[in-house]
Amino acid sequence: MMRKDILRVQNFNMEYSTSLKLVDVSLCLMAGETVGFLGLDNSGKNLLVDILCGKEGYFRGFIFVDGNRIIQMEDIHKYVYKISISNFLIENWSVADYICLLSESSAFGVYRRKDLIERASLLIRKVGLDLDASKELKSLTELEKRLVDLVKAYSKGARILVIEDNFEGCSTDEISKFKAALSKIMDDKMAAIINSYSAQVLRILSDRYIIFKGGRIVKKCNKGYIRDNNHLEKFLLGSTFTTRKKFLDSYKNEQNSSSDIIYSVRNMILKKGKKRFDFYRGEVVTILDLDIYEEKHIFDMLSGRDIDKNMEIYLERAFCNFNDITDFVKHKIVSIGNLGGRDELLFQMSMGDNLLIPSLNKISSLRYVFSRHKILKVLENEVQNNILESNYNICDMTTNDYIVLLLERWYICRPKVLILFEPFFHCDIFSISLVKSYIKKFTGIGTTVIIVKSRKEYAEDISDRIISIR
Repeated sequence: MMRKDILRVQNFNMEYSTSLKLVDVSLCLMAGETVGFLGLDNSGKNLLVDILCGKEGYFRGFIFVDGNRIIQMEDIHKYVYKISISNFLIENWSVADYICLLSESSAFGVYRRKDLIERASLLIRKVGLDLDASKELKSLTELEKRLVDLVKAYSKGARILVIEDNFEGCSTDEISKFKAALSKIMDDKMAAIINSYSAQVLRILSDRYIIFKGGRIVKKCNKGYIRDNNHLEKFLLGSTFTTRKKFLDSYKNEQNSSSDIIYSVRNMILKKGKKRFDFYRGEVVTILDLDIYEEKHIFDMLSGRDIDKNMEIYLERAFCNFNDITDFVKHKIVSIGNLGGRDELLFQMSMGDNLLIPSLNKISSLRYVFSRHKILKVLENEVQNNILESNYNICDMTTNDYIVLLLERWYICRPKVLILFEPFFHCDIFSISLVKSYIKKFTGIGTTVIIVKSRKEYAEDISDRIISIR
């Protein structure tokens, strides 16, 4: 039996900005099909996903859902359901509340609780899942939260499922279980788009790939056609960028790691008891924890973003009585909690002033003035962008620019310890190399780099040690 079209896009054109656009994009998603969108940050894939999720704008071309043409872009919203990590923030809701869109604060919430749970339980059984509708979201595993979202998409009658999720906190086996549930729920009723930065997630969930470059679709293929990331690069990176990426990949660790313990944290309280971490000078250590709350707790404790006075901190074997994160920074223990994101940038300030922020107490104004041109030149070289100036508006920068700006901000201070939380979260295939090259550059000056992640992906070839918290 021939599968029917769920989504058809024909000759779609849109110019969001001079560098972000869609040019003659045509694609078709069939019922029960899962398609992975691949491409660099400005390739157009994210723009198309935003449009399908209801983002309005002037366009030329045709979009059809179930054979019906969409005239007003806001009309497409009722056909699309988006799964992302931000969906699970209302953790005190029950599964039934979340699926059926009834808050516990409702005047009739208590009275209708039993009926609501029965209604949600019926939906859960109908799609063949085993979930307790009375449980609160915060008590669910990361996999269960995402399965609940599938049930919600089904209950809303969604035709197009957009999955923008790197599946932090999920093992490879759990992602495969999600794929099995996804295939069962979609059947002949839905099609799914996977728009993730994780190559592992894309590979497990996708049936085929659509590859974007420069606002165009340059390849449609079964996922088996793309053998590995190196094979993918010929579609995503031109010769200039390929050369640049090879240059970034060519950075070698200078073997500055030694038997000297540079940073030690003792009596960190975790779920399975107290933990001690010792880190050696110039090494790269990845700490893995599938529990995303504990993962964030470890990062906060190591970086000083949260303080536990019962925990003991030693820097170069000297006991440190730190009161807050500024004490960590003053002693050159620095951190980035959202590399590639905007959280740690001040958008009312120029790029040059953002670089200056951590240097106020460590680099004299005179030294900064003399080094400023050099810093900006480094940025130009790293991102292949010759228009960067000290007064460049960071609102107009790309994700790769943010990555360089945040890493260069700390590199010029020559830190003793750099702590990164999920550093590849926002990374496309080029910026993965960008981050890895910087990690090598940091270890080259003797910095100890600590990476806190939920899975090994992208960390195996860069790490001297991997510590799994089980």
